[in-house]
Amino acid sequence: MNFFGPEIGALLGFVSIHKNDEDTIADVTVNPPSFADLPKATNQDTINIEGYAAPGSTVKIFVNGPEKGEVIADAEGKFMFENIFLIESRNTVFAKSVDEKGHESEKSETQIIMVDNSKPDIDIESPKPGDTIKNLNERVLIRGKVSEKAKITINKKLVVQKPDLTFEYLLGVVEGDVKITVEAVDEAGNSKIEAFNIKYQKESE
Repeated sequence: MNFFGPEIGALLGFVSIHKNDEDTIADVTVNPPSFADLPKATNQDTINIEGYAAPGSTVKIFVNGPEKGEVIADAEGKFMFENIFLIESRNTVFAKSVDEKGHESEKSETQIIMVDNSKPDIDIESPKPGDTIKNLNERVLIRGKVSEKAKITINKKLVVQKPDLTFEYLLGVVEGDVKITVEAVDEAGNSKIEAFNIKYQKESE
């Protein structure tokens, strides 16, 4: 027993020193923050960025590389950065959390935000302004294309945009002059309106 005494003592000492290593490793594992409802595009040069992190943790925001600020997550884990400046075109955004002991998380998922101030182009294929449409259906088929992905309405009725950016819509009309208003709002919030008049005549059977 005396022969093994020092070795056993050293082993017990090693175990004693390192017995809390698992707890220490667990303590330094800090989850990265997550963003809430971050837009893919905007027509503004500043934006508020919200999200969630561990309550009481410090959240750092990084835009196009450098750190742009830090805030403390509230008791519910919510955080907000106000008036974060964006450059025109493509912006990269990610965040990190730092706990009360100074342990820093990995960076969050990087988000891309496009700043776009250009209005979409609307090309109406048919009908053309001033056309006279004659049928028995009390309907006018409107065809066209928008230059980018957009929310399209015709006389305030929602229209489905196809993958190739074209659209078509059967508009209910009454005999006489018909005003057609086509509006396209792109993902950044830029709006374009094309309005024109046609005539509709109900053909005799």
